[in-house]
Order: sequence, then C-alpha cells, then structure tokens
Amino acid sequence: MALMQDDLKRLLAYSSISQMGYILFGIGSISVLGLAGAEMMYVTHAIGKGILFMMAGIIIVKVGTRSISKLGGLAGKMPITAVCAVIGALTIMGVPPTSGFMGEWPLFFGALETAIEEGSTLRAVTFGLGLVATALTMSYMLWMLKRVFFGKTPEHLENVKEGSWYMTAPMMVLAGFSIVIGIYPDIFLKTIIPYMSGVLGV
Repeated sequence: MALMQDDLKRLLAYSSISQMGYILFGIGSISVLGLAGAEMMYVTHAIGKGILFMMAGIIIVKVGTRSISKLGGLAGKMPITAVCAVIGALTIMGVPPTSGFMGEWPLFFGALETAIEEGSTLRAVTFGLGLVATALTMSYMLWMLKRVFFGKTPEHLENVKEGSWYMTAPMMVLAGFSIVIGIYPDIFLKTIIPYMSGVLGV
C-alpha cells in the first residue's frame, strides 16, 4: 500500500505497519536474539520514523505540499534535510551503519535459529516472508527518496530554501543517534540480551 501513495506522510504512516510486523516477527521467534531484535526495532523505528516525519514537516512548511508527484530535486535545495532523510530511510531499511541494521540482524538471526532448531517449515516460510518484506521496505523507501530529493527540480521549486536550524537540528540529532547506535549497538544490546534471557528462562 505504501508504494501506491502520493501523499508523503501517508506513505510514511503505511510503512509503520511493516515495522510493527518486524517486532511481532521477532517476538514470535521465541528466541533471545529475536526478542532482543524486536526491542531494538522498537527503538530504531522511533528514531528512523521520527527523522522521516520531521523531514516531511520541513517539506510541508518550506514547499507547501506533501504530494510526492509535485516534488523532486530537493537535495540541492535542502541538503541537510536530504542527508537526514537518507539516514532515516536507511534506518528503516535496516542498512548499516544505522541502528536499523542492529535491530534487524539479531531479529532475523534469532528467527532463523529457531526455524533450524525446530525444523519447522512454517517458521522457514515465515523467515522467507520477512526477507521479502525487507525488500519491499527498501523499494518504497528508495522510491520515495528518488522522487522527493533527486531528479530534475520542477520550476515551482526553484526558490525553495533549507529549513531553519530549529527545524533541522532535532532531525540531525536523531540521525546522529542512529549512526552511533549502529556503530556501538552494545549501548542497548548489553542490557537487552540478559533481560530477554531472563524472560525466556535460559
């Protein structure tokens, strides 16, 4: 459904559905790494989606529309917003070195571990569907970035300027958090993994 949206904020809202699916996927794995990954996904979704909704807000204020079809080439006009949006999208896609990768990696590893241990065909199929969902997430995020920030700039956007510092600063802080957590995941995982081991009694 996200791929069919022309409304930028609606696309971001629909994309949250798949992110909640990841969390349930991790919980359903009933493994320490799966539960830890689900908890990390909860954190990383808040960071990534926070960045992207701030990006949408800046575009609405500075451009006056949230219609993707009326946007394009904004990277040259709004470089800070564009860089932060790319980091936010990479976070949602689960690409290193963002926090999203450190959410998805243990989640999928835990799910695969459980599928192998149980020899369950259903769990193996579910794991495969999770990979398909990741590919779809990448497709609509990359499509959104391409349509909004790259390509030819429409004439009506020639005079668009970057958002003010109080608009971009919070977005930059969250983008920084994503990179820091992606590089130093033990900030969270050292606490989460022992706790999840206790939850499962292992």
